Amino acid sequence: MPPLETLLAMCGFALASSATPGPVNIIGAMTGARHGAFRALRFVGGATASFLALLVIVGSGMMIGTEWVLALARPMTLAGSAYLLWMAWGLLRGGGGHPADSAPGIPGFWSGVVVQGLNPKAWLAVFSSLSTFVLPLEDRTTGMAVFTILFGAICWLSLAAWAWGGARIGQSQMRLFNRVMALILAVSVAWMLVQTVP
Repeated sequence: MPPLETLLAMCGFALASSATPGPVNIIGAMTGARHGAFRALRFVGGATASFLALLVIVGSGMMIGTEWVLALARPMTLAGSAYLLWMAWGLLRGGGGHPADSAPGIPGFWSGVVVQGLNPKAWLAVFSSLSTFVLPLEDRTTGMAVFTILFGAICWLSLAAWAWGGARIGQSQMRLFNRVMALILAVSVAWMLVQTVP
């Protein structure tokens, strides 16, 4: 079992990665706003399943080919950190609004699978988090299982919260939410850099 401080960092990273605005969150919020939170849960389930599949497939490959992955761990972490800090900066500067959804149908499970599978934010989160939180552990298999469970629960809850709050969050509240998420994201990235860059 990973140590407590690693578990807390995993949770912080998962929350910041899952809860901050991105394509999947925006579609979830718009689906909730247009069709209600309950109907949006099919999309949320598909997006979560897609992310977990990506996490497990990439994680398994990284554990099998550890030698080449470890060589890329630092550049991947730096690149992912730069992207996440840029995203945090954008959240601090942005107005916090979300665009209108013009799609006539209700995005369902398979829409969630496809959108999350093509989401660059998800790919960056998978590579940077695995190389930071799982590969350095002595028991990588247990660490991978724990991380997958934590990330899955936090991802589903975060996306469900976006769907539920889509129609309920005003402009000023969304701005405050974005700023809080930007701070959490920046702290999580700082932790990653301290742990991986000498």
